[in-house]
Amino acid sequence: MNNEIVNPSKGKELRDLARSNPEKAYRYLEENKQLWIQIATKDPFDSADALEEFEPIEAGKLITELPTLTAVKIFESLRPRAIIEIVESLDDKDVEEIFKQMDTEDVVDVLERSTDDETDEILEILDKSTKLNIDRRLSYPEDSVGRQMSEEVAKISTGLTVKDALKELKSLHKNVEDLIYVYSVDKENRLTGVISFREIVFANEDDLIKNVMIQDPVFVNPSSDQEEAAGLIRQYELLALPVIDKDNKLIGQITINSALDVIQTEIAEDFSQSFGAGAEETIFTPIQKSIQSRLPWIAINMVLAFIVSFLIFQFEETITSNVLLAALMPVVALIGGSSGAQSLAIVIRALARNDVSEARVLDVIGKQTLIGIINGILVGTFSFLILSFVGLGDFSLALGSAVFTNIFIGNFFGSSIPLILKKLGFDPALASNIFLTLVTDIAGFGGFLAIALLLL
Repeated sequence: MNNEIVNPSKGKELRDLARSNPEKAYRYLEENKQLWIQIATKDPFDSADALEEFEPIEAGKLITELPTLTAVKIFESLRPRAIIEIVESLDDKDVEEIFKQMDTEDVVDVLERSTDDETDEILEILDKSTKLNIDRRLSYPEDSVGRQMSEEVAKISTGLTVKDALKELKSLHKNVEDLIYVYSVDKENRLTGVISFREIVFANEDDLIKNVMIQDPVFVNPSSDQEEAAGLIRQYELLALPVIDKDNKLIGQITINSALDVIQTEIAEDFSQSFGAGAEETIFTPIQKSIQSRLPWIAINMVLAFIVSFLIFQFEETITSNVLLAALMPVVALIGGSSGAQSLAIVIRALARNDVSEARVLDVIGKQTLIGIINGILVGTFSFLILSFVGLGDFSLALGSAVFTNIFIGNFFGSSIPLILKKLGFDPALASNIFLTLVTDIAGFGGFLAIALLLL
């Protein structure tokens, strides 16, 4: 869509116009409020994307035009930071009603991404019942299944016949939004099995549910880590996982949508942390919070840079007498760092997929190191030939040897650092790139100068 289109009639058209020209899109919706209500009701997902392009006050005005149920669906589709900003422009009564009807896990997600002051302001608005639900969810550990699970689950009695169960399923469809699986429970609400829609449809009507259900299903506890649940959903190719308490009673489920959100978030966090950025930082994070999360790592980087500089200073006379060495040093450091980063990325991804068992650690390091040795020989030889060809044969052996050494070191430490961090109980992606850069810089600059000093 281009800026000439001024009469969007569908959610996708509205979203595209808002992204290309938010002022024009907002003016159009202000002048066509009934159409806005129709679009938002029919397509809350794309409508939410469009609202995120507007100023919070403008988005708040459009929200107030909507029926409460539509506003709730819009809020459940907005990113948490957008909700926090829009809430400030809404009346307290509107906020209270919307949050009251939102799924508790969505409200908790908003509060988890709020500052302490923002959280206090929101909680002051909410009614007692909503606060109790939120407090109950927040009592679970951070990043646990209990904070993400949906408490709306479809369940039927184990003692029902297939015929009676089918009748009850039709009733459940009206009340349960995420009718992904149907769980079988006993009189005490203890989980006994999971019912496959395929099996129940083709089963004999007089059969009992306990004879057609899947017994001993995979499950998680509310205190389980979200990553563990996401891993089980991926491993067993499930659409949802039942959540049971310590008494084996069914209290909710975590769906594949939640699992995908967890996986996506973890990937983004690992990527950010590997470069020293905040784990939860995005382009929408407040400036103050971004500075607080980044500044410590920048300071650490500066200290590490001073270490490298001090090391180079020890070779002042060598560099002064051979200026070309100063020009070649960054080549060695860059090649070693790039090679190490490749191994680093492979190992971090393998750890995220839980592919590295304790028995495989040495094999993983050994394989990545062997790759470094082979690449080091090839690239080192290539650099040797280049310098020889351009008439700098005196420096070719030193450069070739340093390139080989740094690629070898880069691959070894690129595969080792995340594994060491995991063994020590830290996030494997935690600033791995910063530590790897330190190692390859020291080996690249210091190693090259040391080799040159011996050979020249």
